[in-house]
Amino acid sequence: QAASGGGRAALRACGVHNVCRLLTRRAHGFYARDAGVAHRKNLGLLRKIICQESTKFKNVWTTHSASPIAYERGRIYMDNYQCCITSIAQQPRLIYQKSKCAKSEKIEDALLLECPLGEMLPSPSDYKASLVVLTVQNWLLRLSADSGEVLEKVYLAGSCCKFFRYLSWDTPQEVMIVKSAQNKLPAAARQAGIQQTVLFYLAVFQVLPLSFIGMLEINKKIFGNSVTDVAVSNGILIVMYSMGLVRLYNFKAILEQFMEQPFDLGQEFNWNGQVGVVGKYPFGLPCNIKIT
Repeated sequence: QAASGGGRAALRACGVHNVCRLLTRRAHGFYARDAGVAHRKNLGLLRKIICQESTKFKNVWTTHSASPIAYERGRIYMDNYQCCITSIAQQPRLIYQKSKCAKSEKIEDALLLECPLGEMLPSPSDYKASLVVLTVQNWLLRLSADSGEVLEKVYLAGSCCKFFRYLSWDTPQEVMIVKSAQNKLPAAARQAGIQQTVLFYLAVFQVLPLSFIGMLEINKKIFGNSVTDVAVSNGILIVMYSMGLVRLYNFKAILEQFMEQPFDLGQEFNWNGQVGVVGKYPFGLPCNIKIT
């Protein structure tokens, strides 16, 4: 045991520099026990391959943008996602350039969707990569990654929430979260002593085909007065507090336990005094998950 322990210590001390050996160790699961280790090892492999002393780099392309430049799996997006350039070719080339959009159509956030393997999808366009974008006017749009054409559109904001701003993955390429900005009362309401209890709204979608799972609110009455932020990742609802506390909840259990009524996109509904079509303007999405 001491000899084997000494051998491991010696291996750690000298390090494994051979790329083939590192790949073999990764395949055998040497790096699977700690969160983030596999990702760090993969980056280390990439560095060993491309950062050799004999490697030479040359500048093949330069561009400038007044707005932030986004990158998604071989595609460079500029001008608020109006311009798409492929970075896979030897020299980047334009995929599409959309006409300048109005401020009301400004894109707040985006995620790239890719076709799941081995599944039958309802539309031929579902088998190609697409970009889901969130606009300033609370529209969730699915665009063709090759042309920028609008394939689907969902209106998010009903009577409950007016400002959706963030897209993220719960389960990558399977379940998507659309998060609102933090709700803030007008100054006059705050001066009148009115308390804001609902801080955030989360809309949950299954992707490809795009389907609505439900919407829930993060309420101070349920989670406490010191809530500052919230996120969802890998089936966990993560609630953050001002004193540095983080609470983790089973998100799947919340969806199952507190779902009042399921709704499908395009479904006509008459619920809690609201009449409309799910995902259509001006009704948007119902807040059908009520945590008690």
